[in-house]
Amino acid sequence: SALNEGFGWGSGITKLYNTLLQDMLYKDPMRNEIFLDNHDQDRFYSVIGEDFSKYKMGIGLLLTQRGIPQLYYGTEILMKNFKDPSDAEVRRDFPGGWVNDPQNKFAAEGRSPQENEAYNYVKTLAQFRMHSSALQTGKTMQYVPEDGLYVYFRYDANQTVMCIVNTNVASKEIDFTKYAERTNGFAKANNIVSNTSTGLTEKPSVAGKTILVLELKK
Repeated sequence: SALNEGFGWGSGITKLYNTLLQDMLYKDPMRNEIFLDNHDQDRFYSVIGEDFSKYKMGIGLLLTQRGIPQLYYGTEILMKNFKDPSDAEVRRDFPGGWVNDPQNKFAAEGRSPQENEAYNYVKTLAQFRMHSSALQTGKTMQYVPEDGLYVYFRYDANQTVMCIVNTNVASKEIDFTKYAERTNGFAKANNIVSNTSTGLTEKPSVAGKTILVLELKK
């Protein structure tokens, strides 16, 4: 719901910030399972109004936050539906895999261009997390959301990952010096999805309704 709301201390992305503030209540918050939806809930892609930008933001948050991410089957190919008239609507069979299925979305050629974009986006971030010590077991440092811009870090002695979430429709400039506690000692940021680099002395523009997952490098 945080992606569907405006800004404010009790709304929007600040809800996520406030939730993480309560990690002290858990013996080990790294063991918390985190998810966007499951078999008892409306599917995430439908909840966000089939907004592909919000979809990418949600997947980016899921695969970079602390805890154990759960990805409900079909989310990677934009499966949708509400629990109306019953739970069966969010538990439909994955399209493909059987000889007589009219579509096989296990294969790239059976998916639409947007479904392939979603699939490859999930795959890129999931594979990065699989090999990332910072995302798997690292600490979390987050900054208070400001004007719809939410920044957090996952880090350990070997790796630092910076995540920038712009929940605005309009683009926002990011000033890396505001986060010097975690960015000092690094010279550039590698974008995990686009495979491009940005110097930390620059002030790049972050597109609206976007999450950037950046690995900091010296």
